[in-house]
Amino acid sequence: MSIEFVEPVDVKKLIDMLLSAFADEWVASYYYTLTAYAIQGHVSEEIAEHFLKEAEEEWGKHARMLADRLQDFNVHPPRQFTTLWEISGCKYPKTPEDPFDIDGWLIAAIKAEECAIKTYRELYSFTHGRDPVTEEIAEEILRDEVRHRTNLLNLLSKEGLKRLESHA
Repeated sequence: MSIEFVEPVDVKKLIDMLLSAFADEWVASYYYTLTAYAIQGHVSEEIAEHFLKEAEEEWGKHARMLADRLQDFNVHPPRQFTTLWEISGCKYPKTPEDPFDIDGWLIAAIKAEECAIKTYRELYSFTHGRDPVTEEIAEEILRDEVRHRTNLLNLLSKEGLKRLESHA
């Protein structure tokens, strides 16, 4: 199978980037689902619903788009979840021990989204003007990840915003 590029692309590097991003989406989906079921407190139901929706978008949209692009290269995603963790470029930040620390859970997710934003910026830059198909995928997912980060920031309390600023 021949893939047409506008300009030559290091296909191995591109496939590695796509696989890593695919893994990131599954890892984020797992942690967002975990968060939805772990958090407790006065607004936990609303926040849990938010995390479940984001988890579904991570695997149901983003991972699917990346898997479809990998199939264009006749590459199949890893079959073992442990492999996904190994190739993930965005290891999920440590989550709080306290299920009532909703800001802590949100901060971990914000940090994960910041890593995803960086990943998709790099994928976009690598493919810009060379591989329009992957460039478009990276741009669409990047837009979603920025929206996710904004939504999570809006859920933080005043104290949570201060904590996040101190982590920067």
